[in-house]
Amino acid sequence: MISRILAKSKLKLAAGRAVPVEQLDAALDVPTDRFERTTEQLAAQLRRADADIDVVGYRARRTIAVHGDAQPSLSDIRGVGFYQMDLRRLPPMDREEEFRMARRYEFFKLRLLLELQRAGVDSARAKALTARPRSEIEAELGDRARATYLSRCASQLEDLRNLYIEGALHIVLGTVQRYRGLGVDSPDLIQEGNASLFQAIEGFDWRREVRFRTYAQYWVQQAVLKMLYNSSRTVRIPVWVQKILGRIRRAQDEGRRAGSELTSAEIAQKLGISVDKVDWVLSTKRYAVSLDAERGGEDGTMTLLQSLADEDAVPVPESVPVGDLRASLADVMRDLSDREQQILRRRFGLGGGEPETLGQIAVDFGISAERVRQLESAALGRLKKPGAKSRLAAFVE
Repeated sequence: MISRILAKSKLKLAAGRAVPVEQLDAALDVPTDRFERTTEQLAAQLRRADADIDVVGYRARRTIAVHGDAQPSLSDIRGVGFYQMDLRRLPPMDREEEFRMARRYEFFKLRLLLELQRAGVDSARAKALTARPRSEIEAELGDRARATYLSRCASQLEDLRNLYIEGALHIVLGTVQRYRGLGVDSPDLIQEGNASLFQAIEGFDWRREVRFRTYAQYWVQQAVLKMLYNSSRTVRIPVWVQKILGRIRRAQDEGRRAGSELTSAEIAQKLGISVDKVDWVLSTKRYAVSLDAERGGEDGTMTLLQSLADEDAVPVPESVPVGDLRASLADVMRDLSDREQQILRRRFGLGGGEPETLGQIAVDFGISAERVRQLESAALGRLKKPGAKSRLAAFVE
């Protein structure tokens, strides 16, 4: 039957001549109960002819710029504008294309599986390798895979897998839109959702007559929620706890809309769980706050840490030992010259007088104000040395 289908299209299987993907679709358009047998026969014919499938040509025909009303409708997510512009160039799959792509993907995987088994790979390992990139297959098989028909099968499967994923990327944005602003950046959520599509295409069964879009949305949502559960909190809480917390939160919201605040007992009865479990799950609803977070204050902006009391601090009257500050300061300043001592006393009013300016002191000493500043700086530098500083430490807050 396959030969008759290929003959109708006047297609000749030959080495160096690629079979169009559209012709492959025609060959795979058989009843479900005959699909597996048909794919095996078609794979054998392609191998005997050493022929390839023209995935690259199909991509070129399909991935053209979409203009006007034909552009796919995408959720507008701030911060990923360039990504959305690129995504609009990739037309999404409709229902028919999803069905055809799933059948192509199953055929390409079977074709590669048969080649891996011919190369001596056991069935379980061969099946696992069909989900891996061509580079990993070649690295594991070495010369058995490089520059061979097996390598070409792996390359064409990888190209088709990428095309399959590209046609489903728009599914992710709709899910990410619903979970924005919950503690994880949108690009990170998009990345997790895109990665989950690889799991979706591996588990999808087109025979169940369910759209791939519906099936993939489940995987995307699970990946996004897992990312939120694991990354939006500083202290990680088990996923099952966060799921119950979400159910409790929804029950509380429903109660508020009805005009009442539900008790733990009412929530437990509504959700079918124990009251103790409700209380315990609610006790995990804590949020981490950075000590460096800024907050307003009477004296201007300060951090949360600056506004907290130091429980280990000793009250000032108790921390200052009995002694005379003037006597201690005079003792420290004995190491300075007379002129430096006079400059410091007059600059800071240490003798009980008013602090004076550099200019006033300069006139009395017959030097420039800059020279007074230099002498002051040198004197203060000596007072900051460990020996002198330690004698004044008790008087410094």
